Amino acid sequence: MKFTALLCAALAFGGNVLALHLHPRSENAGKTLSFEFQKVKRNVDNIPRLRKRASTSTVRQLLDNLDYLYYANVSMGTPPQNLRLHLDTGSSDVWVETMQSRLCRQVHSPCQATGTFNPDNSSTYEQVSDDFDISYVDGEYARGDYGKDVFTLSGGVAVTGLQFGVGLDTTSTDGIMGIGFDLNEVQVQRLGKQPYRNLVDLMVDQKLIRSRAYSLWLNDLDASTGQVLFGGVDTAKFTGSLTTLPMDKRQGETQAREFAITLTSVSLTNSGKSSTLTAKGYASPVLLDTGSTYTYLDPNIAQVLSDQVGAQALDQYGVAVVPCEVRGVNASVIYGFSGATIRVPLSELVVDAKDKSGKPARYSDGTPLCYWGILSSGDVGTNVLGDTFLRSAYVVYDLDNEEISLGNTLFNVTDSTIREIGTGKSAVPDATGAASAVTAALASGTETNRGNSPPIITGAVTGSPPSSPTGTKNTAPSLYPSFISMLLLFTTLFISLVL
Repeated sequence: MKFTALLCAALAFGGNVLALHLHPRSENAGKTLSFEFQKVKRNVDNIPRLRKRASTSTVRQLLDNLDYLYYANVSMGTPPQNLRLHLDTGSSDVWVETMQSRLCRQVHSPCQATGTFNPDNSSTYEQVSDDFDISYVDGEYARGDYGKDVFTLSGGVAVTGLQFGVGLDTTSTDGIMGIGFDLNEVQVQRLGKQPYRNLVDLMVDQKLIRSRAYSLWLNDLDASTGQVLFGGVDTAKFTGSLTTLPMDKRQGETQAREFAITLTSVSLTNSGKSSTLTAKGYASPVLLDTGSTYTYLDPNIAQVLSDQVGAQALDQYGVAVVPCEVRGVNASVIYGFSGATIRVPLSELVVDAKDKSGKPARYSDGTPLCYWGILSSGDVGTNVLGDTFLRSAYVVYDLDNEEISLGNTLFNVTDSTIREIGTGKSAVPDATGAASAVTAALASGTETNRGNSPPIITGAVTGSPPSSPTGTKNTAPSLYPSFISMLLLFTTLFISLVL
């Protein structure tokens, strides 16, 4: 494994890496459910987040893009109590905040923006158990009861009898709207219980949609809204056709419980020139997770990309930074999936950074500083394609067939052409299966959640951004390998000779 990684890096570097060198939706059975979301200006530090845990039949839910975290405005109970929940394809439970939580009772009312749920005020609430308990790697958690009640989406579509977690003791103000597999529910993974019928399951049971499938369109960094379309695909929001890929499974398991597919290549293009950063035969399982702010790749690939944009790691914050001017470079990272490719422009990978006062962060020399959207997966063992990838991809999550269909997104389109996702095989419209699709197993027991502690840029970042660029914006930069690139190359060649 180590040798393969070195070879991969060496091939990438030795093959004329593009060094940027910059300063840094009967009647009901005939509609789709569209769930819209908004982009909310809440995550002011753009902190890295990754949580784990004819008529058509679709449901649309709008999403709020809150400074790069995606939220759904929903309601729970009778009468309805309004909530704003963080959309998470990486987990499978819905859980909500309550005013019984010590966190929410604090003087400055930290849960006011997201809303809280009071079971005593709902005539339809039913308690299920008292063993709800979900936690995250950084120490954040939510504990309390499991209950059932009416869950209403933004368009007024009601899902009855939804089991959800009631946070009585929490450390996070964000309630979660998990829309993953039932096998990934916390009571299954943590308590060893049988799965319950979660949100997507109940939509099918109650004939709101025909199959357990939905599509996701986040739109670009500057957009304030996006959408989840339960039971349907909006063909106006992507270019070309969708490519369908099988989901990867955990080692020793026969069913998928996470949204993972196999990444087969990564390359970098700049003004028509391209360099592949992965070796022939590369195959790595990657999770498609809206709960992750950033993208996490194999360390050597992440390092190559960081080098090319002049990214500087800030280990104390768990992020990397680049000069904001990098977003003006006409370059893209290209992700390959058994022949299908998703292009992510550099402009979608450079995220605004703020200091503690809410002002734009800067290097010590005054240069505007931004966060870089690709980080190393380190020794976690599972790579993650988070929001810095998902904004550029139109993704269909097909739970029934354990498949992912994806294509290149169209940003900021106002047209909508919704087609229903039917039942059975090949149910996703305008999608074709990848020829000879590659699969890879996720390591059993590998931790995939990452910390949610906010990094606060308390002042100017010590030091200056990398020295003056050798190329200019929107032009091809100079092509030469870095010192680290050459070192890896020579190391690989030496090992090759020895072997």
